[in-house]
Amino acid sequence: MNLAMYILVNNDIKIGKGKLAGQVGHAVEVLYEKKFYDEEILNHYRKNRKKIILSCSQSKLEELEKEGYAAIRDLGLTQLESNTLTCINLGIVDRNNLGVLEFIKELKLYSK
Repeated sequence: MNLAMYILVNNDIKIGKGKLAGQVGHAVEVLYEKKFYDEEILNHYRKNRKKIILSCSQSKLEELEKEGYAAIRDLGLTQLESNTLTCINLGIVDRNNLGVLEFIKELKLYSK
């Protein structure tokens, strides 16, 4: 298996680098809190801990949120309005077998 955690960041909003780092941190944390994975997958993932951060449109993120992926919405205490969708964690995915997540091959690495 070639496992990586995929986090998609909303490229339709303006967000500072520090704020974005916090939001991505929340996305990682939420995934572990929900315990989406069995121990075998987590143990395999922990050997490399690859995280891939990609840019994505807000409309696609909203679609993924409706499908049940881990969504992060900001509280609105600093830079963003309350309830702004900042990122989605697609989870730990086998990069050799993306299945329904094949669309991520068309996305670009986040770089702002």
